Amino acid sequence: MAENMAERKPAAKAPRPEKPRGSFIINSVVIPIVSLLCALAAWLIVTMYFDPQGSHTVTGVSVNFGYQSSTYTAMNLDIVELPDISSVRVNVEGNGTVIGNMRAEDIMVYPNYAAVTGPGEVTLGLEARIVNNDYANQGIRLTVLSPTSVTLAFENVTTKTIDIMADTSGVTVADGYTLHRTASVPAQVTLRGPASELDKVASVAALVTAEDELADNYTTSAVLELRDEDGAAVEPRYTTVDTETADVTLTVYQVRELPLAVSFIGMPQGFDVDSLHYSLSRDTLRVAGPARIVGPLTELSVTSFDLSQEFALGRDYQRQIQLPSGIVSQDGVGAVTLRFDTSQMDYTTLNITNIQPINVPSSYDIEVLSYTVPNVRLYGPADEVARLSADSVTAQLDCQSVTLNAGQQVVPVTIQIPSSSRIFAAGSYTVECAVTEK
Repeated sequence: MAENMAERKPAAKAPRPEKPRGSFIINSVVIPIVSLLCALAAWLIVTMYFDPQGSHTVTGVSVNFGYQSSTYTAMNLDIVELPDISSVRVNVEGNGTVIGNMRAEDIMVYPNYAAVTGPGEVTLGLEARIVNNDYANQGIRLTVLSPTSVTLAFENVTTKTIDIMADTSGVTVADGYTLHRTASVPAQVTLRGPASELDKVASVAALVTAEDELADNYTTSAVLELRDEDGAAVEPRYTTVDTETADVTLTVYQVRELPLAVSFIGMPQGFDVDSLHYSLSRDTLRVAGPARIVGPLTELSVTSFDLSQEFALGRDYQRQIQLPSGIVSQDGVGAVTLRFDTSQMDYTTLNITNIQPINVPSSYDIEVLSYTVPNVRLYGPADEVARLSADSVTAQLDCQSVTLNAGQQVVPVTIQIPSSSRIFAAGSYTVECAVTEK
């Protein structure tokens, strides 16, 4: 009985197996991820099959001011100043799977020019359209968010070309030098803007500056300034210039005052030029030119005077000043007057019979057929002229200065006065001679 009671005692419970370590951590990570993926999948299903519409904002869209510009150009108008608008925000609505990849370059924003009716400022609404054909006919709606409008000025725009003039008030030229001329590249500038503004611009100045005194040519870049007819600077609001600067070259010349000198030709051999008492209306002339040319000069010549052809008692003669190439007069004078003091001079007329051929070629014989050279007029100091006789004067036929041909021909002669260095003949004289070939 006791044994049976012992057998009826309840059996002991078996121990539960231990949970693996880390299971709690795994579940806390996996479950949220799975939940997120399920939510994403559910959202995709809803947006793709039940509610596919969506919207997003595209930024950085630029404005195309040339689109539909024929609206105002047909009225001979133009925009005088384009605003810098390069970051327009546009709202895009449509199928979420389609519009998700749209970028700024797929959209064009443009002003609606319907409100433009004439010159003046007008505020225009900004509109947007798709320019990428991949998104055409997709039911996409575009709305400009910011800015929604733009203010533009329209005018009757024209152009005007003006020569650039150098303003050298900011330049100092060294003593002994002068600013001869200026040149700019470009030489002209073209302005574009409203006619009302262009009418106020009379000149364009290149503002030249230099730190040091100039004693040589100088080139620099100069800023351009628009000026009115009074020389005052003007700043048109809408006018544009095709260049803001110009390269200006200043040509700097050395200045010197040099004596004037006249040379005489047509004189007999051995003639003493100092015996002529003459003067010029001015003794010196201020000239300018490159230093390498002006520096070595000691005098300036005037046109040569031919005693044998031009001289007469009691006359004045205009002579041109002969300036070397590249030299200019600073006094504005190009000619002077040559005067002779003839108060102590006289003249005589003689018939010359002493005719002498010289420098006769060895292949020719020359026979002078003329017996006399008539009416030779000779000038000189009165006392010497009074003593002069025909026997002391020679008519010289220089064969080197003429072309000889067989037969009779008339050739020029020069009048020589061996007995005096202060008497000369004026006029042209000839003799007839017979030329024979040997």
